[in-house]
Amino acid sequence: MTERERARSAARRLAIIRHAREVSRNVSQTCLYYGITRQSYYVWLRRYEEKGLAGLEDRSAVPT
Repeated sequence: MTERERARSAARRLAIIRHAREVSRNVSQTCLYYGITRQSYYVWLRRYEEKGLAGLEDRSAVPT
């Protein structure tokens, strides 16, 4: 995955978080609208709160 694709993915996730917080004020409806699970939303939210935008970038699936 290129740097540009990672940035685009992070921006999409941030848009979803903002939508839930500012527009719908409803996580379940936002997740349904964007076609993601609530579990994914809360993982992204936790990472965003801990690390900012960098926390929303895709991470390697290879175990360390």
